[in-house]
Amino acid sequence: MKMNNADFRTFAATLEDLARDIVEACRRAVRAIAVMPLPTMLACCIGLAFVISLLPLALFLLVLFLGITLVAGAFIVDHRRAHREHYGKQ
Repeated sequence: MKMNNADFRTFAATLEDLARDIVEACRRAVRAIAVMPLPTMLACCIGLAFVISLLPLALFLLVLFLGITLVAGAFIVDHRRAHREHYGKQ
């Protein structure tokens, strides 16, 4: 599928709008940080550190323990089914 000039211009305009919006958001953030008092900036830094480091770690551990529980549960169910079949035949 070949992209014609009109499609490319539309795509390029969309990318330019996206870049302009990102630059504007960064400028607003820099202005907000520049006028922010130090205690507020410290609280924001601690919150950002929490979001960047602790939250992904917690999500990873949750997924890990859920996976271990799923695997262990599968083995337990299989063992109980085999045990039930073995004693059910006698």
